[in-house]
This record gives sequence, structure tokens and C-alpha cells, in this order.
Amino acid sequence: MEYFVKKSEKWQIEPEETLLDRGSAEKLNYAQFEKPVSARNFAALFVFTMLMFFAFTARTAYLAIWDGAAYVKMAQRNKTRSYPVLAKRGIIYDRNLAPLVENVPSFDVVVVPADLPRAKEERETLADALADALGVPQAEMRAQFARINLARVDPVLIRDNISRESALFFETNMHRFSGVEVKKNAVRLYPQAKYLAQVLGYNGRVSEDDMKNDPELFAIDTIGKAGAELAYDEYLRGTNGSVEREIDSVSRVMKEKQVREGSIGMNVVLTIDAALQKKITDVLQQYLAITPEASGASAAAIDPMTGEILALVSIPSYDNNMFSTPTARKAYQELLTNPANPFFNRAIAGMYPPGSSIKPFIAYAALEEDVVTPRTKIMSAGAIVVQNPYNPDAPAIFRDWKAGGHGIVDVYSAIAESVNTYFYTVGGGYGDIEGLGIARIKKYLESFGFGTKTNADIAGEGEGVVPDKAWKEEVLGEQWTLGDTYNVSIGQGNLLVTPLQLARAYAALANGGKLMQPLLVKEVIDNNKKIIFESQPIVVAISAEDEKNLSVVRTAMRQAVTGGSARRLADLSVAVAGKTGTAQAQRGATHAWFSSFAPFEDPQIALVILFEEGGEGSVVAVPAAREIYQWYFGDRK
Repeated sequence: MEYFVKKSEKWQIEPEETLLDRGSAEKLNYAQFEKPVSARNFAALFVFTMLMFFAFTARTAYLAIWDGAAYVKMAQRNKTRSYPVLAKRGIIYDRNLAPLVENVPSFDVVVVPADLPRAKEERETLADALADALGVPQAEMRAQFARINLARVDPVLIRDNISRESALFFETNMHRFSGVEVKKNAVRLYPQAKYLAQVLGYNGRVSEDDMKNDPELFAIDTIGKAGAELAYDEYLRGTNGSVEREIDSVSRVMKEKQVREGSIGMNVVLTIDAALQKKITDVLQQYLAITPEASGASAAAIDPMTGEILALVSIPSYDNNMFSTPTARKAYQELLTNPANPFFNRAIAGMYPPGSSIKPFIAYAALEEDVVTPRTKIMSAGAIVVQNPYNPDAPAIFRDWKAGGHGIVDVYSAIAESVNTYFYTVGGGYGDIEGLGIARIKKYLESFGFGTKTNADIAGEGEGVVPDKAWKEEVLGEQWTLGDTYNVSIGQGNLLVTPLQLARAYAALANGGKLMQPLLVKEVIDNNKKIIFESQPIVVAISAEDEKNLSVVRTAMRQAVTGGSARRLADLSVAVAGKTGTAQAQRGATHAWFSSFAPFEDPQIALVILFEEGGEGSVVAVPAAREIYQWYFGDRK
């Protein structure tokens, strides 16, 4: 049998010869044939095929049985979608249940990314039409659309608080705007924004970080961003409801039903007395108008017995209603760059040298440590002179505010007349009196809450500074000197306090030595007036245990009013005890303080007033306090 046929001088294999049996192939030249596949290879292929079959079978079973429920839900989500129904925020009241905020109906324009056109050109056309309808630049709207993740099914905010006319336009022309909806919402209105912006704070739209921290939030939610709105957002926010929509393949709504009913937020009752807050603000504004050198003012008022904050004023302030307007972002940026810093809450975050306001606490420490007694007499000649061991010809001179001195004084007249030389002596030592020294001064000042936050439930509080040797070496890289101790003894140098810290410390002097936790919220109630949470007075520490020495200090503060540096209050119908303060500030100016409590025998309010760079405390802060006390204990009633 011929196995090869010669064609065109080339040997070729006939088709039928490619399937030779093994025996015949062995007789031929193997170089001209493919070798037969071995049985081992067929066995390996069979095993591989069976393994793949079992793998696919197992995976199918897993997806259909064990993980089937999850895929059923995914399929349902392609058919049904859940959308939020935003809850109304609770109302904030003052201590007398006067409402401080309102919820005003508003309308927001949102888009559902999954319902937007898939083609980029169509989305840009939609963005242009939406921009024209809303009166915003087309480029801005296109940029906003470009940032949208088309895979999302939850609504994304496009514009908030649009006009009612615009909302009606969209409702009647919605067929022109695929994936666009108008949501009913509510914005905050603050009728007393001029007086309470720093206390109440404001709301703002959630950020990506907010949603990561709280999965219950949606992109169209608003939450508290500052003040009481932030501190008590958990209560005020409420719970969003939810509706479920059944949609077809082109995202048309076929059916809608409510699957979860939302609940309005709870109501927060502040400890703030809104009428007192208004009065203090008006009085401070009045005196700022006639004190052009002053750069701002603040005040803090506390109930000495409970620690409840009755008023917290910071000037200049801002209008928190601006956050409910379409121009909120622009207005916010303008406020951030305002040199007057209206966002800065001076009452809790401003840190200032207290000046002579600190002297009652230095006096108490000196009495407690037996540095002096109530009968100890010290000669005030207008200054004390401390020899310089390195240069005897250049002694250090520490002057009193009164050039000729005050003569012979004791603790009562030293506080009443604010005698600097007395406090230099009891603080740092002079002559035969050893003095407290900075270590003991620091201990007593810290016991009255200086140098640490009060932990009032409002964000942004400052700590203040009570300096000592270690602080100066660490922060300034300098050695502590006797002059530093003298300065701290009269409230100068690196000693810094906040108005709220000072008010709490004066409340401790008034109530018998109990350092109270400042409270901003009195209670939280639901919409049926049921009390959900109620604040209770909290004694943080016992600042002073010796009632006898406290009584000496309080009596001296009363004498400051009846015949001392605060005598302008002497003829009030209520007995006030207080202390003026004038503290050196930058550029040679002075801060004007007045710290006090009343009535003297039954303290109901501790009040601290500060005019930044406002001059002398007795000239501007005392008259302001007089008007406030006259109203609070007289004209108001």
C-alpha cells in the first residue's frame, strides 16, 4: 500500500492518513506525523473536567442556597428603593420655656443619582436646564453633577431652601428633570439671633465624615454644628422616617408606601434666662458705643447654688440665621476673615489676665496659710523696692496703682481699695512677711477652677493658664523670678482666665466654697412635656472649707461696693459684693473687669463683665453691672 503520493514535487500527507493506528504509524517516519495522545493525558483531562464540574456545582449551590437571601435583596433593590423622610428638629427653650428657635417650612432640590441619565451629554443638558431654573451658573451646576456618584440611590442635595415659587415650578415641570425631586424640609429660624447666636449655635448639612461616623444620616440631613445645637444634637435631631418606592426599568415610580414613621426631635430647655441675656447684651453694646477703644465685650452669669448658666454673652457676634440662606457659604467665609472674629465666643474661649479680679482668691489663700490674719496691717507707700543682687544700683520697683499709696491697710481695705502692694507682699513676700510663693498660689487658684476647663456643655472652651516655675521653663525657656510671683499675685503676668472660669470661681466664694459644674441645659422634654433628662447640681470640688476666712473675703468684697472701688453700686436696692479689675493688655491698653455676686446674704447670681481693652473696671464695667443689677432685682419685677 502506498502511503505517500507525489504532488507538485512535494510530499504531502493525505487527510485519511492523519488517523493511522499506532501499529501502522510505528512503521513510518515519526518526523512526518503527530504522535498519538497517550491514555494518561486523557485521564488527566477527565479528572480536570470533573473537578471543574464539581466546583461550578458547589458555587451554584452556595449562591442559590447559603447566599441566596442577599442576592434576593439585591434584586429587590433593583426594583424597590428606600428614601428618607426627614424628621423635624426639637425646639430649644430658655429656662422660662420661652422658645428660642422655630422650624420654618422649606424646600430642597435633590437628585437621585441612580435615576439620572446614563449618557454624559444628557446629564450635562439636564444640569444646564436645572441651573437655568435655579438661577445659578451652568458651569457651577455641571461641576456639581460631575462629582455625583451615579451608583448611589440615596438623594443628593443640589440646592436647599429654594423659594416657594421655584418649588411650584419644579412640581409642575418635573417631567423635564429626570432624577430630580423637590423635598419638603424645615430650616431653623432664630428670632433672637442678635442675643443668642453664640449660645444656640447653628445647623449645617452633614459631611462625608458625619455620615461615616453615623450610618443613620443621609446626605440631605442637617445636624448641629455649634453651640447647643451641636452639644444636644442627639436629642434635637429626631428619627428620620422612610418610604419605599417600587420602580420600573426606566426608574418610573410605580408604587410608594411608608415603611417607617419618623419622630420629631426632643425639646431642650436651657438654663439661660433669655431676658437677662438680652439685657446684658444691650447694656454691653451701650457701653461699647461710648468706649471706642474697646475691641469687644463678654459676660457670664451663673446661679451660685446650682451652677446653672443664666447668661453667656460675647460681642461681637453673628447672625446664625444666615446658615439657612442660599448665600450661607459666602457669608460664612466673610465671617471667618472678619478681623473682629465674631465666631469667637469670648465668654468661654477668650483667655485674659484677670487683673485685680484675682485678689480675693490670693487673700483667701494667705488667710488659710496664716501668711496674714484679718488683723495684720501692712504699710502701702505706693511701691515696694526689691534689691537686685546682680546690680545693687538697679533695684526692681513694683508700683501700686495709687502713686502715694494707701497708708496702713488690712485684708478688708486691701480688697476694697485694690491695694497692689498688699498683694505683692502676701503673694511673693516682703519685709517680715514670708509670702505664699508661687507653688501655694497655684494650688489655691487651681482649687477654684483656674487653669482647667469648666467642662460646660458647650464646645470651644479655653483652659486658661496658672503659671509656675516649671511652666515658664517649659513654655518660655526662662527662669522664674520673684517679680513673676508678684505679677501673678495681682492678676498679671502669664496668668490667664476665661470669663466663665472667673464667674464660677466667684460663685464658689458666694456659695460657701463649692466649685460647681456649669450647666447649660436644665432638662430635655418630649413633645408631651415628659421629662427625659433633668440636670442636677454637681459639686466638682470643695474650693474652700474655712467659712470664717471665706466670710472675711466676702465682707471685704461687700466693702468694695459700700465704700471702695465699686462704690457706684452702693445705692442699689440689692446688696452686691464684688471686685473691680484692670489688667494690662497688649499695645498698652487695659482690660476692664467687674466680678460680683448678689444678694450678699442670699446669693442668686454671680456676674462677671469684661470689656476688652476698655480701660478701667471701675469706669466702664461697674456702671454696666449697675444697670444689669438694677433691672434684674428691680425694674424687671
